[in-house]
Amino acid sequence: MVYNTYPMAIKVIATGSSAWERFLRRWGVSFLIGDDVLFDAFGDPAVLLGNMRKFNVDTAKIKYIILSHDDWDHTAGLWQLLPDRKDISVYICPGFKQEIKDKIASFGVKLIEAGTTIHIKGAMYSTGELYGESGGRKIYEQSVVIKTADGLAVLCGCAHPGAVNIVRHVNERFQGSVHLLIGGFHLKDNTDEVNLDVIKDLQKLGVRRIAPMHCTGTRAVAAMRGAFGQGFMKIREGDTIKI
Repeated sequence: MVYNTYPMAIKVIATGSSAWERFLRRWGVSFLIGDDVLFDAFGDPAVLLGNMRKFNVDTAKIKYIILSHDDWDHTAGLWQLLPDRKDISVYICPGFKQEIKDKIASFGVKLIEAGTTIHIKGAMYSTGELYGESGGRKIYEQSVVIKTADGLAVLCGCAHPGAVNIVRHVNERFQGSVHLLIGGFHLKDNTDEVNLDVIKDLQKLGVRRIAPMHCTGTRAVAAMRGAFGQGFMKIREGDTIKI
């Protein structure tokens, strides 16, 4: 198995988590993994690019862009990054809207549909397409998996297929244990009882460190803080997670 044998930096480029941020469409999430992999492209291109400048991100080094799903709050910044960059590979789910696929392809980049688990680079993989629903909509979503010496780390965009389902799928597919879970977990509309069940299931599956943001919801975040204790990570824009 290929493991990450050196500290890898995951930088939070942009995240929108509050109801006010959603109203302003300053919503979504975007991570830079190492210096050449971008996971999701946020919902406000100006914020994404402004933060990249603020955090001294060299966009010329980005060679891989992985989109969790095709909602606007995870793709809006993409269109500012692709012009004149035919050296970029963009990873999407087969279930993405055709107009999104066509628009990405029009930039001449390499478009890769991750229908199943696929290797990105080094110790980094896509889960491949998983299925979820939100508000009666079908949503096809992938997450990022990184093999580390401590176990598996997983980054989610929104976790529409369910955070528990994603972790269970990764544990089975990679024959390991997810110890670190980062990203949006789409628990904001759940009851407290449902969220507590989700937290218990994640812990039973081996998750020991968790960094909730974006669509997780304030009550779910508070419950995770209490349940995970020192394993809870409060993440802000510009923060770096070492794995």
